[in-house]
Amino acid sequence: MTEQNFHAAVLGSPITHSKSPDMHRAAYQYLDAPIQYDRVDVNQDQADSFMSSLTQRYGPTSLLAGFSVTMPLKAVLVEHMDHVSPRVQRLGVLNTIVFDADGIPHGHNTDVEGIYRALRHAGFVAASGGSMGIIGAGGTASAAVGAAAAMGLDEVVLYVRNRERAQDAATVAQRFNLAVQVKHLDEFSAEVQDHRAVVSTLPATAADWLESELPNGKLPPLLDVIYEPWPTVLAATWQATGAQVASGLDMLLYQGVEQVKLFTAKMVDDYDTLDWDAVTAHMAVALGLQHPS
Repeated sequence: MTEQNFHAAVLGSPITHSKSPDMHRAAYQYLDAPIQYDRVDVNQDQADSFMSSLTQRYGPTSLLAGFSVTMPLKAVLVEHMDHVSPRVQRLGVLNTIVFDADGIPHGHNTDVEGIYRALRHAGFVAASGGSMGIIGAGGTASAAVGAAAAMGLDEVVLYVRNRERAQDAATVAQRFNLAVQVKHLDEFSAEVQDHRAVVSTLPATAADWLESELPNGKLPPLLDVIYEPWPTVLAATWQATGAQVASGLDMLLYQGVEQVKLFTAKMVDDYDTLDWDAVTAHMAVALGLQHPS
């Protein structure tokens, strides 16, 4: 274990509601990793000044473990990276910044694992083909597209009110060699049973009206990325049909585990033999979740 103390934080605005500190601190306590993890409110207009003031805030950037990045910074901070992962190149958004031993920032996106593993927790079985239905078209929708590719699916259908807003996510699908369709949200209910999985990326209450439109019969696993308030009307109705549902907290947990792996790689002894299931369990407890794996 290194004797240096490192800093990390979740960046975004508003940020006071973020549960990231709870789960990250639980992980670092369990790992005995010397990382102090905080919240920092940074809006889109403050991104440049924040990134240029890192040494004033934290000292040498080599002592930064990294940042968790939430809205509205996921696209804005890409241009501040010296290096980005191939996934970030395809998605155009990041949710994780890691500083290497020389203090150089690297951009990653662990939302893909968060979505994939949350849906797997909700009963998704690895696929060879099939489609994902994605409600909404923002940055999380783009991550859902990446998750669809990782899950072995070969098509995504984007359900939106405004087709022009879906262009970024549709372009991402093409980069992942996925077939893509853009449809009006009114078409979702008639097609929901055709999908292997569904991800709703709409804000809280925005998808409530869909609950009255759901068909009778078996529904695929749903990830509703909201975690407060929970359950949403859509999630509760979906689950009442007997189908399985994952929440935004599930996604938060699983993407957070991948962040912890990246943040601690340069400082924890016996890193390659760590029991990540145990780490995940401690993080889940901190979030009030019952499933540790």
